Amino acid sequence: MQEQQRVLNLTRSYNLRELGGYQTVDGKTVRWHKLLRSGSLNALTATDIKDLLDYGVAYDVDFRSRHEIKVAPDPFDDSQLTYHRLSVFPFTDQDAAPKKPVKKGLIRFFGKKEPATPERSSMERMYQQLVTDAHAQAAYRDLFTVLLNNHDPNGAVLYHCSAGKDRTGVATFLILSALGVDWETIVADYILSNEVLGLSSATSTRISSNDSQVASMNAKRVTRTNLELVRETINQAYGTVDNYLSKAMALKPEEIKQLKEDYLE
Repeated sequence: MQEQQRVLNLTRSYNLRELGGYQTVDGKTVRWHKLLRSGSLNALTATDIKDLLDYGVAYDVDFRSRHEIKVAPDPFDDSQLTYHRLSVFPFTDQDAAPKKPVKKGLIRFFGKKEPATPERSSMERMYQQLVTDAHAQAAYRDLFTVLLNNHDPNGAVLYHCSAGKDRTGVATFLILSALGVDWETIVADYILSNEVLGLSSATSTRISSNDSQVASMNAKRVTRTNLELVRETINQAYGTVDNYLSKAMALKPEEIKQLKEDYLE
């Protein structure tokens, strides 16, 4: 693998990307070889695994459900890195979304108003729950604990789900927000999944899943609207993203400072 490359193309990787090089609003830069996001890792070859370990990956954070992991486990062993199963699904709250749904009956799609279809409403609901459901919040809160425990200056945290775009996309939004990366950069990184996975309105991702909900989700493009809904849901429930990081993610000011010291330069 080449150094300082945004998309890391291994033999059998999906949507494996670096967060290094992104600028923060105060002029700092996310360190390379510290934060990696990805889709499924179960198909990695022995060479792929060696390349990732050589790259510095020390932590593997898996957002997939217990059932997804049982069918397609990650290929690392305990002697190679530290593995964390932080399943985001299944949701546990019956009504985790705000009492007043954001833009009820209508959604914004690149500046246009369109009626919400049943399929789109289901995705909207899922995205809201990713930041409001107690179980999902606990998984993302534990992700920050992993990040805060990574004291090796050369150690990278790799976190992933199935396609590396929805559960992983929201995690990336939270991480980059905590580090002070601007909104448009966060959106651009989020939407990059469509290009990397080759997703268009007429195609589906190559990544299958034994979970029907995840398989359906994997086949859909991500849109700016998805992430805007996440931000609006947070703002409605917590006031600001910073408040969400403080209250829902339980991050203290000194921990935000530590994250910036460890992952920025």
